[in-house]
Amino acid sequence: MTVQAIRPAGAGHETAAVLAACAVIVLLATLTIVLRTTSAPVSQIQAGQVDARHGLTAAEQGVYADLLVAAQEIGLAQTPPQVSDLAEQMIPPFVTDASTERRGGHDWQMKQDGQMVAYIGVTHAPDTAGSMLLRMTPPTDATAHADQQDSTVQVWLQKDTGRPAHLPTALTADSLAQEGWQQVVSQFDAGATRHQH
Repeated sequence: MTVQAIRPAGAGHETAAVLAACAVIVLLATLTIVLRTTSAPVSQIQAGQVDARHGLTAAEQGVYADLLVAAQEIGLAQTPPQVSDLAEQMIPPFVTDASTERRGGHDWQMKQDGQMVAYIGVTHAPDTAGSMLLRMTPPTDATAHADQQDSTVQVWLQKDTGRPAHLPTALTADSLAQEGWQQVVSQFDAGATRHQH
């Protein structure tokens, strides 16, 4: 009787082939990502503007967010509501509540200049928050009325300039800028969701 030893098939060749296939897949995926990645254009803050994320205090960011929501409510009205009407409807920041003093204690007034309407909040605590202004112009057509986030709604900020806070004389962008008001702009780039390294 002859005994013949049969060795099992080597798994080394199969393992090497599987590892090589995995390496090729990872290499192709990496190459695809690198070739398809484009750098998003970074828009710069213009003179006379302030970034909503980095240029505002926490109190100002809260008032800014409230004003954007209030603009949607105001946009639904047939005529621009008075500040007292907005306060009665409990629409922040026009209503006086527990957070009012912590956010600058703004005294709100409405000013209308032709078709332009502004709600101006003069601060009583300039160290906490600057004066804020919500400027609204009616949309030029019916389709723009549905989109309240276009350029017809703007929020402006006036930081402590060493002189007492006051109402602007006119509501045009140029006159607001000359009186020390800065337009608050929101930029959503990669920095809004990811940390820059």
